[in-house]
Parts: sequence; structure tokens; C-alpha cells
Amino acid sequence: MKSRHLRLVVLLVVVFLVGAACTPTDSTKPVPAMTAALSVELQARTFMRACQDVICAGAPILAPDTTEQAVRDAIRGFTDEVQYVDMSKLGDLTGPDGRFDGGAILIGVGTVHSTERDDVVGVDVSLLRGFNQFRGRTYLFLWDGTEWVDTSPDAVDVTVTSSVS
Repeated sequence: MKSRHLRLVVLLVVVFLVGAACTPTDSTKPVPAMTAALSVELQARTFMRACQDVICAGAPILAPDTTEQAVRDAIRGFTDEVQYVDMSKLGDLTGPDGRFDGGAILIGVGTVHSTERDDVVGVDVSLLRGFNQFRGRTYLFLWDGTEWVDTSPDAVDVTVTSSVS
């Protein structure tokens, strides 16, 4: 009889331990709703990721003067070296080779958009070094249960497409 009770007690302990291990903790929160403030933060982070990818250091950094003020303020948290330019006057900033003077690069960030995964969002970026020297890219962010972290299409198995894909 004692052996049966002992087995029952051991079984109950195992069930409670396994159950506790499988219970989610408060550190994993559901994907938050996209607010204006969160969108601005992700746009500014995208701006800086793009700048790092194209090695902006030492080159003048340009952005469209149509960039929202909240995004400008958030970018200023990373750098105050951005010059906002009138896109209709880009010709005034280019040399004879069609490149922006001083090796400048223009970075334009789009709005945050969803992907095929609920926990992954993207921000499109336009990178210009001059006329007909354009490159576009989508930067991704993954909700890891506590915050939005930088990620890549390969890491999250998301297909990034564009209108020319």
C-alpha cells in the first residue's frame, strides 16, 4: 500500500513540475498594437540601420523634407547630422556625374507595414546617392515577446517583395 501511495505522490510531483515548466511566463507578451509612437521609433531605427549598411559615416546624410516631424525628432536621438532637403531641388545637389556632392546619401523611410507573420513588421527604405543611383530595401523587426528586435528575411523566413520583384 505504501508503495502505491509513493508512486502516486511521485506522479503528482512530476505532473506539477512539468505543468509549471510548460506554463508561459509574464515575460512573453502578445504582439502589441502598432501605435503612432511605436511606428516612429521603428522608422527612426530603420533610418539608422540603413545608414550603417551604406556606411554613412563621414558622408553628408540627407532625407526628404517631407519626413514627419516626429520621425525627425526620433532620428535626432541617434544623430543630428541629417539635412532635410526639398526633393524637387535634388538637381542642385548633384555634380556632373549625377552623384550628390560630397558623397552624400539620401535616406527616405516609409511607413511600417505588416508581413505574412503577425510578429514581424517591415519598413521600406529608399537609398539614393544621386540621379539613377537608387536602391530600395525592406528592414524587418521581430517581436520576441518583450520588444521589437532587428531581424532579417532569412532569420524569420519572410519573403520580402517589391513592385519590381
